[in-house]
Amino acid sequence: MKLRLLCGLLLVTLLSACVRPLAAQPHDESAAPRNKLFYIGLALYSESWSAYDVTDLADELRQTASFEVVPMIASNFASRQARYPAADTATINRITHTVAERAGPGDLVLLHISTHGGRGVLASKIGNREPTTLPGSTLARLLEPLATHRTVIIISACYSGSLIGNLSSPDRIIIAAARADRSSFGCAAGNRHTFFGEAELHAFAQPNQSLHQAFTAIRADVAQMEQENDYTPSEPQVSVGANVEELYDAPLF
Repeated sequence: MKLRLLCGLLLVTLLSACVRPLAAQPHDESAAPRNKLFYIGLALYSESWSAYDVTDLADELRQTASFEVVPMIASNFASRQARYPAADTATINRITHTVAERAGPGDLVLLHISTHGGRGVLASKIGNREPTTLPGSTLARLLEPLATHRTVIIISACYSGSLIGNLSSPDRIIIAAARADRSSFGCAAGNRHTFFGEAELHAFAQPNQSLHQAFTAIRADVAQMEQENDYTPSEPQVSVGANVEELYDAPLF
């Protein structure tokens, strides 16, 4: 009789637990939505290093970033055009407007460009077509929809520091692979990455990094590769807007 009574009490207890209201369950903070990182990757030149600098960093950020990464990639590398749209001005314009409409106050935009460059211009080459130039002033116009969004612009190209003046704004952090009067290296045909692109992957693979820490690591890594090859230092540059100084030092990745 006692055994039956104990079994009955146990059954009542279990049934009570099963019908406990959902509101009484502990809150799972890990289920809260994360802020988004809109990754705009532009492989402007039709060679492998341009494409992989852009796509491999997107893959790395998916693994390490504290944000939910939303990749939006355009590539002029011929063998990848079946997967990505061409990185022409129409596509860039469409992507920037889409991101501007979707990005919220807590989100971050990261624009990553890999290509050849000259003073004040970037090179664009789609497949086997003749190369053209994308002036810094034109790029600035294409990026106008993002003007009020927190944006990080990373440009891997020779003389890329010469574009900082056109692109600077209070809400932007701009990282350039070289001084305004210097070349960057590693863009030989068939290479998977440039020196700068390889250094980026190493830096962003480290957890709990700020952009400041990542840039410091990239600059040191690039300098070492250049020294080993007896190249003139490219001296990567950074420009931090007045409204995003705290963002530059925050552990984002």
